[in-house]
Amino acid sequence: MRKNKVKIISILLTILTVISMGVTTYAHSGRTDSSGGHKDNKNKSGLGSYHYHCGGHPAHLHTNGVCPYSSSSSSSKSSTSSSSSSSKSNTSSSSSSSTKTTSTVPTTIGVTDIKINENVTNMEIGKSLKLTATITPDDATDKNITWKSSDESIATVSTTGEVVAKKYGTVDITATSSNGKTSTIKINIQESPKVDHSAIIKTSTTSKNNIANNTSVNDQEDSNPLAGIITLGILGGGSYWGYKKYKKS
Repeated sequence: MRKNKVKIISILLTILTVISMGVTTYAHSGRTDSSGGHKDNKNKSGLGSYHYHCGGHPAHLHTNGVCPYSSSSSSSKSSTSSSSSSSKSNTSSSSSSSTKTTSTVPTTIGVTDIKINENVTNMEIGKSLKLTATITPDDATDKNITWKSSDESIATVSTTGEVVAKKYGTVDITATSSNGKTSTIKINIQESPKVDHSAIIKTSTTSKNNIANNTSVNDQEDSNPLAGIITLGILGGGSYWGYKKYKKS
């Protein structure tokens, strides 16, 4: 019976020794809570009133809620993955940069000036005229030209620059480049000169009279030689007859 008591006491002492060693080693009191941590009310660990022993590791804290022992391997993997990703990113960036460097970026050459070539100031009603314009520089990217009339009731202009005079008045014809450069000319639309038909009739009548008079004069001139010969014959005969009569007496 006494031996049994000695054994029981020995067992209890052993248990107390183990518990004491555990307290000394891990510097905490109480059991591990649901979060896997231990209270250290006397701060024997020097880490504060609460710390962890994850996986049998020495007392430690979970900074930002992350165990430094369990995250070491994942950190290494993350570092490797990050390095690989960074390498791929650098390769991709280098490739992209190389592509951009070698690619040719198209350039756009804008219009600096536009000028209508024809110097037109007057047009008659009903007449038409084709206008053209020169763009500077000659190698401009967009050479499209827009034509416009300030008053289409006076004169119209087509998309190709053909002007048609409609009625009496003054109109501005403007050529505009794709980027807004302009050139304008002013045209006076005039009525067509009227023909004086009475003058034509008078001229025609006068001409006919002149022709008739010339014909009459020519006829008279043609008949004058014959009349002269007859007259000379009569005068000659009369003179001869008178001479013979005078001689007989």
